Amino acid sequence: MEFESQARSSQRIAKDRFAPSAAASSCHAAAASLTALSMDFVAKPSEAHRAHLAIPAAVAGTMKGVAGYAGCLVMVSDQEARLITLITFWIGEHRAKSCRENERWLRKLLAPYLEGCLRTRTFATHRAEMIEIRSNGETGDVHSLTPTFADEPSALFAA
Repeated sequence: MEFESQARSSQRIAKDRFAPSAAASSCHAAAASLTALSMDFVAKPSEAHRAHLAIPAAVAGTMKGVAGYAGCLVMVSDQEARLITLITFWIGEHRAKSCRENERWLRKLLAPYLEGCLRTRTFATHRAEMIEIRSNGETGDVHSLTPTFADEPSALFAA
């Protein structure tokens, strides 16, 4: 019965409406695993109010075209606006190496906003979905990397 369920799952994955398109299939497997570089810091009082908008634009402009760079996320503490975390995402076969090699540039980029760096950590990250990135840099559809049974949920439980 377990083998039967796995066979059904495989069939459903192929029909899954969130399955990657041909354009996204080349990066499908690599996108499931990313390296994330997290940089926690205290922003200067004079820069805290605009850092959450300025940093993503600065990172995107600086990292555009850098091999393995897949985007960033800026989080601001809801308890203290000066506590900020920048997370950059790296994909591809050499994602960990690309992450390490570009950490120094990211620190320089943050310098105008930085009063003090609290910590820097690297994480192995696993995603359940990915955003398709087209060749022109525009984002496309969101694709599930895990099986979903949205089309026929009752088929999973059929005898």
